[in-house]
Amino acid sequence: VRALAAMLGLCLGKQLLGLLQGYTVFRAMLLGSQASTARLMSDTYLAKLLEGLSSLRLQSALCDVTLEAEGVCFPAHKIILASASNYCKVLFVGNLTRVRSPDGNVRLKAVSAAGLRNVLNFIYSNKLDLSLQNIEETFKAAETLLVREVIKLCFCFLEGCLNCENCMDVLNIAKKFGPAELRQKAMCYVGQHCKQILADPQCLKDLDRGTLCEILDRTNTEGCSELELLRATMSWLQHDHTRLKDAADILRRIRFPLIPLQDLHRYVQETPLLRLDSGCRKYLQEALNYHSQLYAQPVLQTQSTSLRSSSTVLLIAGGRSTDNRVCREMWAADQSCSTWHKIGNLCVPVYNHCVTIINDFLFVIGGQCKFDPTGKHFCSY
Repeated sequence: VRALAAMLGLCLGKQLLGLLQGYTVFRAMLLGSQASTARLMSDTYLAKLLEGLSSLRLQSALCDVTLEAEGVCFPAHKIILASASNYCKVLFVGNLTRVRSPDGNVRLKAVSAAGLRNVLNFIYSNKLDLSLQNIEETFKAAETLLVREVIKLCFCFLEGCLNCENCMDVLNIAKKFGPAELRQKAMCYVGQHCKQILADPQCLKDLDRGTLCEILDRTNTEGCSELELLRATMSWLQHDHTRLKDAADILRRIRFPLIPLQDLHRYVQETPLLRLDSGCRKYLQEALNYHSQLYAQPVLQTQSTSLRSSSTVLLIAGGRSTDNRVCREMWAADQSCSTWHKIGNLCVPVYNHCVTIINDFLFVIGGQCKFDPTGKHFCSY
């Protein structure tokens, strides 16, 4: 009986093992079947395809349309152009003939040959060569053909190449074609480097009225004093006498009360326009009245008397050094307090004094003019 049971168990074990082996084979076949339907992609196919299409265009092989700009003809393929250009898609799919010349060419007005060549090279190669010298004509061609990818790349190029040397060029281009965000970013660069721009005669001469007014309207002119702004503005006005008719409107942006009285008197003597033009003379008179009321200035604050600054800084006025020397220097730190620069001197050396700020005016009260731990040598200012 035991032997019979053992034989039955062995048979059942072999059958179970066979079933498991069959299941394993079936699962392997199933996985193999799934693997045979995988979707694969080539890393080089698109590049090879574009390379082949570009080669066909260069050889004028299978071309069925010709684009023309400034008398220069560019053979191309309708199907390629229609897939990349919405303009060409409407033109070819809609079978519009009114834009074609008698010889069948598609003539593009207001598009340069160089700009059209650059856009076509991109369509056939996915490569766009851009510089500040060719971006305007490239953009115009892309805008005419409605090739959105080229338009996007033009904006990306302008934003990426923006620096202090070319910010004026980028701003001028952005004003013609660019979105508001790009114009604002370029104008921010111009504002940050307005001191160098206004000091450069060529850059100053080429400034348009709107850009100059935007600079003068800024709350922060990055180290450019009000007298420097006035001199640059007068130089810009006198470069072209037709600009003088706008002198009063432009000069109202100068904060004349912020110019030291001595500099104001001296510069007015050198500039007849400020004395003779009634509108300009009004701004000058307001500044002279402001300077004549020295102790009332904190309560005479207007837009023209407010300081050009967009940041808060730490200020040190007077004090005592480690060797007990009483100081009169005034120092200001940058926002990170990593660097300090001297901005002036107090009337007398002083320490243990009180300091307060009212309407952006610094008041220093009391203190000691000489080092005296007993506090007997007080300051009468």
